[in-house]
Amino acid sequence: MVQDRRFNTVVLHFTICAWYVFTVAQNMAITSLRSHPGVSAFGGRWKYLTFINLVLQAVFFSICFLADIGQLWDKVKEKQSLSTLVSFRDGLFSVLAFPVGTFVVISFWALYTYDRELVFPKHLDAIIPTWLNHAMGVLH
Repeated sequence: MVQDRRFNTVVLHFTICAWYVFTVAQNMAITSLRSHPGVSAFGGRWKYLTFINLVLQAVFFSICFLADIGQLWDKVKEKQSLSTLVSFRDGLFSVLAFPVGTFVVISFWALYTYDRELVFPKHLDAIIPTWLNHAMGVLH
């Protein structure tokens, strides 16, 4: 029973990791953004907190997946050797992944509700697909 739950956790973390990696890759694949003056200015995509959060979540869930695989392997070998990775994962979640993710979602949608042009101008609808916009601002 416990082994099944651990396997389900591995599958869940792998799926979420794959989703974030796919979303970052799709964001990077948008070449028509080069016509937008903000992208070619200092920092490129890295100046947008939504993009930074996407990368952060992808890294976090990659670490979760690796830690889960390691914990499954340790159970098979009956030893505990992943305490550093698990501690790093837990620290990353509590210090960066959760606070930044929560801030991005709340601030993005609060500003979007107040005045959409502040965070996602209408002309970006033709460049960034709706699903990608929601993936960057909702699924964290």
